[in-house]
Amino acid sequence: MSTASKTTLPSLAELKAQLAAALAAKAITEAIATYQEAGYGSLVTEPLCDALANVNFSLRQVKT
Repeated sequence: MSTASKTTLPSLAELKAQLAAALAAKAITEAIATYQEAGYGSLVTEPLCDALANVNFSLRQVKT
């Protein structure tokens, strides 16, 4: 007999959270680019880069 592996599907709440995180990452990326184009330096963009790293880390954790 072969055993079927059980795959659990993410809940609607998890999918909503993942979508929200992905949208946040997109918005942060756009904000960084806009501030850089406007001539702002790392004092403004570095905290945004840190926030983006945190969002991306969270997305990776959910996928594992």
